[in-house]
Amino acid sequence: MTASASGERSSFARNPLDLIAHAHAHQMQMCDAMERIADGLPDEIDRRLCAQVASCLLFDLPLHHHDEETALFPLLRQRSLAEDGLSEILDRLASEHSADTDFASEIAEALDVLGQGGRSANPDMLGYMLRGFFERYRRHVHWENTLVMPLARLRLTPDDLEGLAAMMDQHRRQAD
Repeated sequence: MTASASGERSSFARNPLDLIAHAHAHQMQMCDAMERIADGLPDEIDRRLCAQVASCLLFDLPLHHHDEETALFPLLRQRSLAEDGLSEILDRLASEHSADTDFASEIAEALDVLGQGGRSANPDMLGYMLRGFFERYRRHVHWENTLVMPLARLRLTPDDLEGLAAMMDQHRRQAD
């Protein structure tokens, strides 16, 4: 990551909330892909799609959760007002992140087998797992988009956004 002569960031020049919103859109596409995979089991397997979803579940999702839990949510806790009722919502979302990350790694393992040309030992169970995950995760992203993101755009200051961008940038450098 290089800085310009004026010291501005180059990677997160855009609003970091837009990057989180973009990640949410990407996650909805991931859920759509998981639904296509579940619908194709056991015989119509798009191996490339399975590998892409497995990668997203193992790398993109945990990074996004880390951004929210260590950067966005703490800022929102500082800036939100009591009447926002955000504390309980953030607690719930963070709890869901933990469960989703664990479940995602199990699904990714099964999808990786399919992506490498193998077969599922129990396609009905895998389909059930995929559906359980993407249905729940779609609701999760909906709640974040409906409740968290509008409050973040309303309450976070320009300095908060700069700090959020810096933390997200750091998370990506650490992930490389």
